[in-house]
Amino acid sequence: MDEKSFLGSNTSLAVTKPEIPAVVRIDTWAELPVTEVIGSDYAAVIQLRMTVRAAIARGEPIYACPRCSVPVYLVSREDTRRFYFKHLHEDGNCPAVTRGGLSEKEINAQKYNAAKESPDHLRMKELIEESIKCDSRFAAPLVEKTWKGADGSWRRPDVQAQFGQQRIAFEVQLSTTFIRVIAERREFYLREGGMLVWLFKHFTEHDTRLTQDDVFYNNNRNAFLASEETLAASRATGRLHLECCWSAPTRQNNEIVLTQHRKIVSIDELTLDVERQRIFYFDFDQEMAKASVTSQQASAERLRRDFEAFWLSKPASNTQETLSQWYAFRRRFSEHGIQLSQYLGGDGTESLLNNLYSAKHGKVVGRSFKKFIEVAHRVAGGYKEHLWAFGLLLAAHNRVEQIWAEDKNSGKWEKKRSIYHPRIKAGDDAYRPDPRFNQLIGFLFPEIADGLGRYPVRTA
Repeated sequence: MDEKSFLGSNTSLAVTKPEIPAVVRIDTWAELPVTEVIGSDYAAVIQLRMTVRAAIARGEPIYACPRCSVPVYLVSREDTRRFYFKHLHEDGNCPAVTRGGLSEKEINAQKYNAAKESPDHLRMKELIEESIKCDSRFAAPLVEKTWKGADGSWRRPDVQAQFGQQRIAFEVQLSTTFIRVIAERREFYLREGGMLVWLFKHFTEHDTRLTQDDVFYNNNRNAFLASEETLAASRATGRLHLECCWSAPTRQNNEIVLTQHRKIVSIDELTLDVERQRIFYFDFDQEMAKASVTSQQASAERLRRDFEAFWLSKPASNTQETLSQWYAFRRRFSEHGIQLSQYLGGDGTESLLNNLYSAKHGKVVGRSFKKFIEVAHRVAGGYKEHLWAFGLLLAAHNRVEQIWAEDKNSGKWEKKRSIYHPRIKAGDDAYRPDPRFNQLIGFLFPEIADGLGRYPVRTA
């Protein structure tokens, strides 16, 4: 599946008219619409499919049908990649009918009987076996041998081998494998402390089957292939080699774009994350987190810059254009978890921002005063709750000397400072900043964010 077709989409990937329109979480019995549970992120849906199926395999289902309380799992329409929930079993007692057509057993009979031991499958097993034999650090590989579990369960992987202290199972993936099978195998090897590696013959990032997506997106967006080329690399180096396909996030024009890469790699270059049943060459999750932080920081900086330019240039009276800009800023701030007031300057934000932008720039903002010192006097006398942040900005932008220079003839600032300074030092609540605004102030003025919460503790 071409995941890029879903990037930036806000449309749920649920089918239009699901038989089960809502599900309940079994732990809380909270009912949720399937459009919300499924969401619009394709990779997240694929990972949710695995999470739900793995939980069922452990006997700990996550979701159930609210009508009949039967556990449900996620399936997809192959042609559209739209998702819906299906009952784990149906007995005719629920009005929602989700099961029809061929059963999993019948589909397997059609597909696996024809493909399981096809020439391609046989050759893939030979490639894996011969590649492992090239690497003396592996114990002799076992082909189609039973792996017995401590609880009496068992699996028969295509190829298995011991690599140092780690036992590894290799499974060839040539045709459709049900998510149930993939999840149950992951759970089995997880319990056994083994490592499961799925291997493909072909993997084209923009034209994958759902089964390949189930493996790829749950394996840190790394897929592995075995081929004549990887066997040749294994023979040449005496080390097991596989071909890896992976996604990597990059920043382009301050947006995250995923690029696809391929490379034949040695097992020494791979990370074996046994606890999460992942084996990967490129750590997508880690790099995506870094890219997301960088992208979020860039977005925040653009918003700060745009909002400051807007505030410094907005007219005294609100025009329709100004109000439209405000509503647009409300949407942008909400993306960063900050809720602006419904109306421009509402909830006391107009005087607050006028005072703080004045402190930052050392000039009168949003008022009819002639000098900056007049703003300082107004804050100290009429907006005591702004004074702490105001003072932090004076220090951060070296405005203190400007204050003294503009007040040198009157001496009024020194008198006011002699009143508020000891009171703030004692933690006087009259000067304590309103905590409702700390998030907004910290976002718009990151240079003082750390100091906002350091207002002195009140002393007796």
